[in-house]
Amino acid sequence: MNTTPVLTPARGRAAAGLLLVSLASACAQATQTPPATTAAAPAATAPATTQKPAAPAAGAATAPAAAAAPAAKTPTIKAADGTVIAYEKTGSGPPVLLLHGGGQTRKSWAERGYTERLAKRFTVISMDMRGSGESGRPETAEGYALDRVIADVLAVADAAGAPRFQLVGFGHGGTIARYLAVQSDRVISAVIISADMGPTVSGAVKEAMLSMRAKWQPLLEQQKAGTFDVKKLSPGDRDAWNNGIARSALALGALAEYPPVEPTEIKATTLWLIGSADTGALENAKPYEGKLAGTKVTMKQVSGLSYSDTFYRTDAMMTEIEPFLIASGGSN
Repeated sequence: MNTTPVLTPARGRAAAGLLLVSLASACAQATQTPPATTAAAPAATAPATTQKPAAPAAGAATAPAAAAAPAAKTPTIKAADGTVIAYEKTGSGPPVLLLHGGGQTRKSWAERGYTERLAKRFTVISMDMRGSGESGRPETAEGYALDRVIADVLAVADAAGAPRFQLVGFGHGGTIARYLAVQSDRVISAVIISADMGPTVSGAVKEAMLSMRAKWQPLLEQQKAGTFDVKKLSPGDRDAWNNGIARSALALGALAEYPPVEPTEIKATTLWLIGSADTGALENAKPYEGKLAGTKVTMKQVSGLSYSDTFYRTDAMMTEIEPFLIASGGSN
C-alpha cells in the first residue's frame, strides 16, 4: 500500500502519545479529511433505480461515445538528490507559492477554493512537498533535511518562472515558509498560518519523533539491503509499516532537528495568522506579545477559529490573506 508520509507539525506542548496515535492514523490517508462541520454538503443524487437511460428512437443511429481527453501531465522537477517534486501553476499576476500542511498535498488548496480565488489576481504555484502527493518519498533521514526541502521550493519557483515570489504556508508549510523568509531574499512576503515561532518541536514530542526514527530507520536500511522480513514484525508494527510509518518517522525525525526561528530573524514582511480558539497557538504566541515591534512580523488572531479552521474556513482566511498579498506584493 503506497501512502503519503505525514509531515505533521506537532506542537511542542502536545503529548507525545497523542502524536504517535495521530501519526499512525494519518499514515493511512493521503490527505486530511475536512471536519464534518466545514465540509460542503454533497449534491443530492437520485437513487440508481430511477436513473434509466432513454431508449433511442427506432432506426436512429447510435453515435459512438466521445473519447475522454487524456489527463494533463503534472509538471515535475528533479531535485539535486534525484527526488521528483510535483507542482502546478495557474492564473496570472505576481507569483504566490502555496505550501501545504502535514498530511495534505498541493491539491488541498484547490479543494478548499484557495487556488481558484487567488488565481484571479496572482500566478498561483502549488507543490507537493517531498514525501507527499505525487512527489518522491526519500528513504533516508537526509532526504528530509531542511536544506533539501528549501531547495525544492526554490527549484519549483525557478521552473515556474518566479525569480521572486510571495508565500502562503499552513501548518508544516508555514514552518517551511518561515525558514524561507529567513534564508532567501527571493521571498517578497509571507503568510504563515498556524505555525509556531521559536523551536519547531520540543520536549516530549521531539523525543518521541527521534525515538520513532531510531526504531524504523534500521528497518528501511534492512529493506534496502534485502534482509528485511516484514513477517518478523508484530501485527501492529506490520500494519504501521504497510501504512508508511517508516518514511513518516524519517520525515518527523528530520523535523525534530530543524533549528528554532525567532521573528527578529525574518527578513520578509510576514503576516502570522493564528486562530483565537487555537489554545496551543495562543500559548506559543504569548511570549511574543508586545515584542514584534521593529520586526518584519505582524501577528493577528482570526476570531473564533481553531487550528483546523485556519485552513478549512476559507472565507475567513482569505479575508486576511488576500489584502495582505495585494498590499505587500512588490514587483517581480
